[in-house]
Amino acid sequence: MIHPNEQPKPRAVAGAKGRQRVDAILDAATAILVDEGYASLSTRKIAARAGMLPGNLHYYYSTKHEVVRALLDRYLERATARIETRIVNAQSAPTDDPAEAALSVLFADQTNLESCRFFWELWALAARDPAVSEAMRGFYLKYWRALVAKLLQLSPALGRPRAGRRAAVIIGLLEGMTLFRSHEPPYQFPLPGLEQELRAVVRNLATEIP
Repeated sequence: MIHPNEQPKPRAVAGAKGRQRVDAILDAATAILVDEGYASLSTRKIAARAGMLPGNLHYYYSTKHEVVRALLDRYLERATARIETRIVNAQSAPTDDPAEAALSVLFADQTNLESCRFFWELWALAARDPAVSEAMRGFYLKYWRALVAKLLQLSPALGRPRAGRRAAVIIGLLEGMTLFRSHEPPYQFPLPGLEQELRAVVRNLATEIP
């Protein structure tokens, strides 16, 4: 029996074909969220956009809320992989700075229009839909933990309590600054030189030890 607060888990993905189908489902759901909004999101519509029957989609995800959770997990997984790759590349080049490499990924993703619209839609829904709220809460907890680990990797002397606090501040800064860093509506207030100022603040939080 499933506890009332426990969410059913999607099926585990096995094999290249299963991975391809899951990616097709999540790509279709992302496109619907970005182009049409959450109100248009349904398992039937996701299946149609992914080019499969609803029964095939239900094999992997029973509800659209499960799809949203999987979307957030994939987003964080891919962002983390990009940061890791940039850090590894920076560490192999004496002239590059691993901290700057990690920041570059975060800042580039923040101004990606598809990513912004994706999160704007989910932020709005989180206030009204308990399942979306729970998915977003889980996403930011994972995001925070990943950032704490990254801060400790870049600056071990920070210590875990301070790294935890700074990770929360950095996430709040980055998410809130989409208001000023977006180049498209609905939040279109770009300020020249803002990224340099934000980089300086985040870099200090990530590496400075008083």
